[in-house]
Amino acid sequence: MKYQWSRPNQHHPHGVLVEFVCAPPRFPGEPPREPPDLLGKVGTILDGPAPESHGWGGLFNVLVAGRIIASFGDFMKVVNESR
Repeated sequence: MKYQWSRPNQHHPHGVLVEFVCAPPRFPGEPPREPPDLLGKVGTILDGPAPESHGWGGLFNVLVAGRIIASFGDFMKVVNESR
């Protein structure tokens, strides 16, 4: 059985607020994937998406809790597009 892990780059414009959420399962029987120590936190997209080898929605730099982290796009949802 071939699993489809690849997700297209997520649409997270620079400067928007995002909330960290569980990503969908990658294959049948897997539970949703939780972002480590980030679930429910809010951040601001700084740049991205950069290509990444997993195909999990692109890799974004995000300002969250006073630090810049890299996170995959499928762990985030846009909560405010106002800039």
